[in-house]
Amino acid sequence: MKDYGEIPGGKNKLQPLLYPFHRSYPLKLWSKFRWFQNSRLQFVLPPLNKKRKWLTVVDRLGAPGDALITANIIRCIREQYSELRINCITPHPELILLDPHIDTINQPETFYSFDSTYWELIVRKEKSQNIIEHNMLRLGIDCYDYKAVYYLSEEEKDWAKQETIQFEKPILAICTKSKEPVKNWPEANWLDLIQNLKAKFSIIQLGDGREPTFKGVHRYAGKLSMRESAAILSKANYFIGPDSLLMHIANGLNIPSTIIFGGSRPVGCFGYKDHVNLASQPECNSCWIHHGYEECLNDLICMKQLPTSVVLASLFNIQNN
Repeated sequence: MKDYGEIPGGKNKLQPLLYPFHRSYPLKLWSKFRWFQNSRLQFVLPPLNKKRKWLTVVDRLGAPGDALITANIIRCIREQYSELRINCITPHPELILLDPHIDTINQPETFYSFDSTYWELIVRKEKSQNIIEHNMLRLGIDCYDYKAVYYLSEEEKDWAKQETIQFEKPILAICTKSKEPVKNWPEANWLDLIQNLKAKFSIIQLGDGREPTFKGVHRYAGKLSMRESAAILSKANYFIGPDSLLMHIANGLNIPSTIIFGGSRPVGCFGYKDHVNLASQPECNSCWIHHGYEECLNDLICMKQLPTSVVLASLFNIQNN
């Protein structure tokens, strides 16, 4: 697999924010010293916290969902080191702009810096270690809370309330597509699911413009910003979708959810305990395939092994609990 670049999410506009790495002497000595100091943050953070110094947390992988994972990491750091001041560099600042645990967003990277990443888990095709735990252990912190929190403004909440007041039945929000094909449940299964649920629910479809069109569904896909989608999702009674941005937002808004994992990503690494996480276990799991670098050679068997009946049963189990 092609290695990820040093620029968060490959967004070149963020490059000027990054602390320069000098490749020639004598300044290279300074860069090596900085690298050494940041490799031992577990020893450095206590005195930094005592002096209320700055730490930059870089959302290195940079997908939209990674912004909320990074916010989770920052919250766990602040719970341990409450006096630290934290700057976050991310390609998706709009998703975390109201987070009270973050002091500044997309300001220049400070001397002390930490990468929010799970690249090592991708490389070794990890099957069980939680992504937040992985980051906390790198900081010498042995406790963590894998729970998203999403912050909406009162104006966003009021807008979503007015937008959804038209729906008389309980609201079921769905998202059917991830940018990763290995995370996508077959479209025919979604159609079957919708046919089984549209009499009981007002079904709203979120996501981007790549979402397929279904009859009997109120389509918001491709029409809203990510924050607007989050506001609409906040009014839903349930959410069903893949391992994607809206999974993290739904958890951050405490929306009961069924997440269709299949087998490409391990539930143990990404699945929230508050959700019903549906996974299958073909021999090829967990592949960690990323679109553009690798392709599934097994005809997405992990998704096809999850029938509509399993997803329906999960929703009814949520309703009865």
